[in-house]
Amino acid sequence: FYQMTTKRTAGTIAALSVKTLSEIPGPASFPILGAVTNYKFGRKAVENYHNDLISMQQKYGDIFKEKLPFGAGYRVHIFKPDDARTLFTSDGKKPYIVPLQSTTQKYRQLRGMNPGLGNLNGEEWYRLRSAIQQAMMRPDSVHEYLPSVNEVANQLVEHISNRRDANGEADFARIAGRWSLESAGLIVFEKRMGALSNNVEWADRMVGLNKKIFQLSAKMKFGIPVYEYLMTPNWWRMVKMEDKFYWEVDQLSTDAIKKLTSEKEDSQIRFASKLINKPNLSVNDIKTILLSLFSDGLSTTAPTLIYTLFLLATNPESQGRLRDELRSVNPTGADWTPSLLTRAPYLRACLKESFRMYTITTEISRVPQEDVILSGYLIPAKTPVDIHTSLILRNSSYFSDPDQFKPERWLRDQLNRGDNQPFLSTPFGHGPRMCAGRRFAEQDLHVVIATLISSFDISHHHSPLTQKYETLLMPAGNCNFRFDII
Repeated sequence: FYQMTTKRTAGTIAALSVKTLSEIPGPASFPILGAVTNYKFGRKAVENYHNDLISMQQKYGDIFKEKLPFGAGYRVHIFKPDDARTLFTSDGKKPYIVPLQSTTQKYRQLRGMNPGLGNLNGEEWYRLRSAIQQAMMRPDSVHEYLPSVNEVANQLVEHISNRRDANGEADFARIAGRWSLESAGLIVFEKRMGALSNNVEWADRMVGLNKKIFQLSAKMKFGIPVYEYLMTPNWWRMVKMEDKFYWEVDQLSTDAIKKLTSEKEDSQIRFASKLINKPNLSVNDIKTILLSLFSDGLSTTAPTLIYTLFLLATNPESQGRLRDELRSVNPTGADWTPSLLTRAPYLRACLKESFRMYTITTEISRVPQEDVILSGYLIPAKTPVDIHTSLILRNSSYFSDPDQFKPERWLRDQLNRGDNQPFLSTPFGHGPRMCAGRRFAEQDLHVVIATLISSFDISHHHSPLTQKYETLLMPAGNCNFRFDII
């Protein structure tokens, strides 16, 4: 394949036999309204967007385009690892992306807030990203939180034990949301939220509010963006929900900043305190970072935990193998430490396999700042491109038995490392735009999975879980699990 990282003359392009953007196939669309009309007025449902991508790939191939509304050009969709590699390697230090939630970006502009890492590009993004890099990406910084992570995981075991019904089942969708809020609050705000104890109703309300924001954001993403110009009913609802959520989080942020700035001791393990000590961050910057991390924690770790437990519950051999490893590594049931987690490769493999089978995003987006060639087509600079790694991960061309849960495929002695391996499993994004909270999320998930599997035999006696598109891919179906105490 060819990779174009600089603009080329028409003669050069012709010599390379490169096709143009207009030649890329794609669904029909209206001249002004674009392809969103297929969801607004057609038969397509927003919650099935991920399935529509499969249908369109089968119809148009491994690259297709969709027309954006109001003359905004096209969005290109790609499904080949080679194209993903080409796009990622042309990223540079400051990759540009399409915001995951344009509604959140507009809301924060409306309220005079910093847009946040996920809604920024260029120098402003680089400034904020650099400010949190050390506090969030260094392993030593993340390991300092392990005692708190263990504490929350142990409390989750007690919470589940007390919430089981007569059949030993518990509503894990609700419980996972409470756990994610407690975990996120402890790291972001240095505070126990009471989500697993005395503040359950407040926790459920916050998790539910965040879920509704993501649901409505997805609906508006596939609608005609009149809200960018007028106060539509959906936009009015969105602003009201964002106001409620932000007010609560702003109170938590204000209290955390006030407490940390008034304390004399230098608490080096506190994430918020490290932000306060950054001279290039304003209070508004810090509050926006805390808001983003808290919301992201609620939205991503809970569904990942649900998917992982579902896969282990429906694959008892894998669950048994994992439990044997955990007992061998930690026979006394002590709190998990970095050294203990390092000695549990099957635990890490189970999470990686869960990421492969149940991704929570439909794409990783990029907006290349220079022309690039993908699948033989010249993609002009500043054209949004969606890399659909979620479909690649279920493709038999790259994974044997792609619909089977096989954690052992990730173990070092069995891992087939091909040229495309770094571009296949990217649950946290890739390169400089990789999720800043990746190490925190992985640590939280490793500890909570290890703690739950060591405490319960987990089973699922309902129809298999599926997914529905709500900006992210969320669990659909009955998430009640049976927890038998070991």
